[in-house]
Amino acid sequence: MAERAEHLVRLRRADSNAKVARVLSVLDSMVAAGEPPVLAVVARKAAVSRRFIYDHPELRAEAERRAAEIADRQTSRVSASMRVTTASLRADLENERARTHRLETELSALKRRLGELLGHEVMAEDAALASRDSASTGVRGAELEQALFESQESLARRTEELEAARQINRELLGRLNRAQR
Repeated sequence: MAERAEHLVRLRRADSNAKVARVLSVLDSMVAAGEPPVLAVVARKAAVSRRFIYDHPELRAEAERRAAEIADRQTSRVSASMRVTTASLRADLENERARTHRLETELSALKRRLGELLGHEVMAEDAALASRDSASTGVRGAELEQALFESQESLARRTEELEAARQINRELLGRLNRAQR
C-alpha cells in the first residue's frame, strides 16, 4: 500500500512539474511577443486553472516579474522616443506664441466684423420700422386730412346757413320794428 501511495505522489509531482513547465513556457512566449502576462490568459494558454497559479507563489511571482520587465521595456522605449531638447521646447513655445498672436488678431477682426454686421442689421431693422411707421403715419395723415377737409366743408355750410338765418332774422326784426311804429 505504501508503494501505491508513493507511486501516486510521484505521478502527482510529475503532473505538477509538467504544469509548471507549461506555465513557464507560456510566460516565455508572452514575454517574447511583448504581451503582458495576465494570469487568466497564462492559465488558459497553459491549460491549467488560475487556482494552480495562485497556489504556486513562485509562478505568480515569476509572472509579476515578467510583467514588470515588459512594462520597463515599454517605458524605456517611450521615454527614448519622447526625449526633447531645450531648443526644441523653445522653438515650440515661439511657434505657439506666434499662433496665439495670429488667433488673437483674427479674433479681434472677427469681432469687429460681427459688430459691423450687427450694426447694419439693426439699422436696416430701424429703417424698415421707420418706413412702416411713416407709411402708416402717411395713411393716417391722409385720413386726418380728409376728415379735416370734410369738417371744414361742413363748417363752411353751417356758417353760411347761420349767416342766412341771421340775415333773415334782421329782416324780420326790421319789418317787425317798422310795423310797430
